[in-house]
Amino acid sequence: MALDGNSIEVIDNFLSEEDFKQVTNIINNDMFPWYFNGAVADVQDTDNFYFTHIFYKDSKVESPNFNNALMPLLKKLPHGNLYRAKANLFVRQDKQIINGKHVDLMDAPPNFQTAVYYVNSNNGGTLLGDELIQSKANRILIMKENLEHASVGPTDEKRRIVININYILNDLAAPTGTTVLE
Repeated sequence: MALDGNSIEVIDNFLSEEDFKQVTNIINNDMFPWYFNGAVADVQDTDNFYFTHIFYKDSKVESPNFNNALMPLLKKLPHGNLYRAKANLFVRQDKQIINGKHVDLMDAPPNFQTAVYYVNSNNGGTLLGDELIQSKANRILIMKENLEHASVGPTDEKRRIVININYILNDLAAPTGTTVLE
């Protein structure tokens, strides 16, 4: 897959230092709730696992951390209709695990986009075709299409944390199950 500025955008230092510290302090807090998932990209893949925290799903805020941990990101993304937002945590493994390739939404509507915000730096990342977008703290990857991708786990740090945001740009009517961001 050939990637260009029309398909993806990678922005370093996405949040201000103040907002970055706010988000990371919340997500890295020992009391932040994480939930075990026994498969990553494919329910058949029972060898791998990760932890998630749902901020927003099915037109509903699911987390008391929505405003403080997610809104700084949403305010900087193109205005659109929020579809889903969650944090993912992958733990360090002895060897680098490339999880299954997937798209975030089958039969995605036009203008569906995915933003992957990297909370911490590590040697994991997001694999798009044969290109690895490295996990770097305060970096965001914006996929301007519903691109097939895979998560790559870390071997150097105890955890890899990302915030995954799915949204539909505003120039179309809001599909069912989305909320307009203002």
